[in-house]
Amino acid sequence: MRKVAEVIYRLRYILASCVLVLTIFFGLSIHGKLDNTITAWFSKDDPVYVAYSRFRDTFEGDRYLIIAIKSDRIFSMDVLNYIKRKTSELEDLPQVKKVHSLANSNKVIGTKQGIEISPLLENLKKERLQNIKHYTMNDKLFRGYLISTDGMITSIIVAFDEMDTHEMDMVIAKVKKILNTGKPKGVSIYLTGDVMLNYEFNDITRQDETVLPILGIILAVFVSFFLFRSILKVSIVLVGVVVSLVWSIGLYCLLGYSFNAITGMIVPLVTILSVANSLHIIEYFDEVSEKLDKKESFVSTLEYIMTPCFVASITTSLGLASLITSPIGAIKHFGVSAGAGIMFSFIIAIILAPLMLIVFPSSKSAHHEHWRKILAHLAEFNLKRYRYILVAAFVAIVFFGYGFTKIRIETNELNWFPKNSDLYKSSMLVDKKLAGSGDLEIFIQGDEGILKDPDIMKRMDLLSQEIKKMPHVKKVISLANYVKTVNKVLQGDRPGEYRVPDSRSLIAQELLLFSFSTDGREELESIATPDYSKGRISVKLKYTSSEDVKALSRLIDKKAKEIFSGTDAKVTLTGISYIFSTLNSYIIQSQISSFTLAFVLVIGIIYLVFRSVRYGTLSILPNIFPIIVVLGFMGLAGITLNVGTVMIASVALGICVDDTIHFLTRFRKEFDRSTLNVPDAIRKSTLMVGRAIISTSVINISGFMMTIISEFEPTKEFGWLMSLTLFLAILGDLFILPSSMLKVRGMLIRGREKNTSNERP
Repeated sequence: MRKVAEVIYRLRYILASCVLVLTIFFGLSIHGKLDNTITAWFSKDDPVYVAYSRFRDTFEGDRYLIIAIKSDRIFSMDVLNYIKRKTSELEDLPQVKKVHSLANSNKVIGTKQGIEISPLLENLKKERLQNIKHYTMNDKLFRGYLISTDGMITSIIVAFDEMDTHEMDMVIAKVKKILNTGKPKGVSIYLTGDVMLNYEFNDITRQDETVLPILGIILAVFVSFFLFRSILKVSIVLVGVVVSLVWSIGLYCLLGYSFNAITGMIVPLVTILSVANSLHIIEYFDEVSEKLDKKESFVSTLEYIMTPCFVASITTSLGLASLITSPIGAIKHFGVSAGAGIMFSFIIAIILAPLMLIVFPSSKSAHHEHWRKILAHLAEFNLKRYRYILVAAFVAIVFFGYGFTKIRIETNELNWFPKNSDLYKSSMLVDKKLAGSGDLEIFIQGDEGILKDPDIMKRMDLLSQEIKKMPHVKKVISLANYVKTVNKVLQGDRPGEYRVPDSRSLIAQELLLFSFSTDGREELESIATPDYSKGRISVKLKYTSSEDVKALSRLIDKKAKEIFSGTDAKVTLTGISYIFSTLNSYIIQSQISSFTLAFVLVIGIIYLVFRSVRYGTLSILPNIFPIIVVLGFMGLAGITLNVGTVMIASVALGICVDDTIHFLTRFRKEFDRSTLNVPDAIRKSTLMVGRAIISTSVINISGFMMTIISEFEPTKEFGWLMSLTLFLAILGDLFILPSSMLKVRGMLIRGREKNTSNERP
C-alpha cells in the first residue's frame, strides 16, 4: 500500500483536478425525472406486469382518480347540479379519457314499448329528486359504487391517459380548482385512487430529494465540528460529502434511472460513509503528524488507512450491490447506485482529505482524556465479564431469532403513507362508504362474441357470485350485471328475471339496447370490448393487508380456473391490488438472495484481506448479532417487511462490518506484530480505535435518523431501524468482538506462533 500512497502523493494535484472535472460532469448529468408508477417496482418483462399492461391497454388504462363528494344533501338540486357541472368540466380536461358519475349514468326502466334507457339526471327538476334518489339507492350497480348505502357520499371516477410527472401535477391542480369552484355549502371533497397515490409519491420524492441532502450536509458540519473543533476539518468532511453525493446522484441519472420514493435513502448512506472515511483519515493523520513531516504524514496515513477503509467501503458497497438480485426494480437501482456511491466516497476521501490536511494549516485535534478513561474502563469490563457478555449475546440471538419467525410482509401502498395524511384518510373513507380501496380484475379473453355466449356469461355470473362470498370483497361488477338488469326490466321487472338469459340472441339484443345511448355504450366499453371478445370482472376490496390479498387472489384464481374449465375462454387474474400483492414473494426472494450474497461476499472479503480463517470467523458473530436482533424485534413489534425494510439486513451487514475491520486491523497490528498478550492487545486496540468506532457509529446513526422526516413510511422505518442496528453494532464491536477474542485466545496465540515460525529464515 505504501507504493500506492506514494503515487497518490506524487499525482495529488492531477487527481484533485480529475475529481473536480468529474464532479462538474456528474453535476450536469443530474435531472429531476420522477417515476412512482408500477414501472418503478416491476421490470417490463415481468409476466405479472405484462399481463396487467395487456389488461390496462384493453380497457383504456387503469389510472384512476376517485373523487368522493360528501354531503347530507346529495340528492338536492344544488349538489346534483354541482355533480353534473363538475363531470362535464372534468371531461374537458385534455388528459382525461373518461369520467363516470351519477351525472352520466343511465337508468333502465320498463315501458309499454319494452324498455327505456336514459340518463339518470336528465331534465333535473325538484319534483323528480325523490324518484332519482329512490332509483339510485335501489340500483345494484350504483349502490356501494357511485353512491354509499347511507346516501351521503357519491363518487366521480376519472380515467386518465398516461401522463408524465409534470402533466400529473398540472392535472391535479386543475382538478382541485374545478372541484372547489362553485362548491355548495356543506360539501366536502376527498381525493384518492391510483393517480392520487402517484401524485403523493412524487411529492414525497421531491421533498426527500431536496431536504435529505441539506440535512446530510448540516449533519456532517455539526458532527465534524463537534469532534474536531476545526474549520478546516469541517471543510474536509463537507467537501467529501458534497462531492460524493453529486457523483452518486449523477451516476444514478446517467444510468437512466428515474427518482422514486426510495431513492432518497441513497443520501444518508453516502453521507455517513463519506464522513466515516474522512474521519478515519483525519484521526490517523493527527496521530502521525506529531512525529512526521507533511509528506511522510500523507503517505503514512494512506499506507495505514487505505486497507481498512477500502475493505470497509467495498464490503458496504457489496452489501448494497447484493440488492441487484432483487426482482424489484426500484430496489435494484438503489443498490447499484448506492453501492457505487460508497466506492466513490472512498476514492474522493483518499484523494482530497490528506491533500487538504497538508496544504492548509490546522491545529491538532484535542486529546480527550475522558475518552481514554471511558475506553479503558470498557476494556477492563470486557476482560472481567467476557463470558457473561457472550452468554447474553447468545440468549438475545435465540430470543430474537424466534421473533424473526413472526415477521410479516406488507406491500399495500396505502400503508406506505402516514395514517394522518389526507390521502390515507380519503382512502379509508372510500373504503368504508363506497366500493373499497383495493381492486382485483379477472381478465377474460376469447374469440369474437364469446361473451355473448350464455354458457360463458353464466359462468361469469357464477364466478361473480362465488367471489362475493369471499372475505374482504365489497363489490363485484361484470357484463353479466348489465345483462341481468336489462333482462329483468324487459320481463316486467319481476325479481326472478334478474338473471342471464338462455338465448344468445336475447343477450345480444339486450346489450344492443343498452348501447343505443352514448353513455350506455361507454359504460359497456368499460367492462367489455366492442366485439365482445374480451371482458373483465372487477372485484372491489376493502382495505386489508397484502398477505390477505394474496390469499384471496389464490382463492379467486383457483375458482376461476375451476368454473371456466373446458371452455375456450382464457382467464387471467390481474389488477393493482393483485400485482402489488405479488411483491410479497419478491420481497422474500430479495431478503434471501441479497442477504445470502452479501454475507458470502462481505465475510469472504474479510477472509481474503486478513488471509486468516481466525479473523474472518471472529467477524461473523458481532455482525450477525445486530441484524438478528433487529429483524426479530420487527417480528415481535409487528413491523412489517416492505420495500424499505427488506434492505436492512444486506445494507446493515455491509456497514456494521466496517468498524469490525478497523478493530481487527488494529488488534492484528498490536498482537501479531508484537509480544503483547491478547488482553493487552485488546486494551490497546480499544483505546486506539474505540473513539473512532463510537464517533463513526454516532454519525451513522444520526445520518439514518434524519430519514424520519420522510412522509414515505418504508424510508422512515428503514432509517430508524438502521439506526437501531448500528447502535447494536457498537455493542457487537466493542463488547462481543473482544469477548470472542478472549474466548479463543489460545487459537490466536497459536496462530501468531505459527506465523512467526513461518517468517523465520
